[in-house]
Amino acid sequence: MAAKKKRTLVDVAVIGSLGGSARAANLSPEQRIAAAKTAINARWDAYYAAHPDKLQAKLEREARKGTRKRGRPPNKKSAK
Repeated sequence: MAAKKKRTLVDVAVIGSLGGSARAANLSPEQRIAAAKTAINARWDAYYAAHPDKLQAKLEREARKGTRKRGRPPNKKSAK
């Protein structure tokens, strides 16, 4: 008769949280930045896929950028 393996209960959240730390320790700062940029772009893409009206508003704001004057108007007094 073969010996039975002992099963232990392990918290899955603990195992999952260790993976990111170990991976980050093996990456250079530039690689971590690139991974973070990829992740945030994926999150925004998913958000805009779920909310196309928000994407349309963003694109309209970017198209208007630079066409409106902002800030305080220039002083009309002539410099002496």
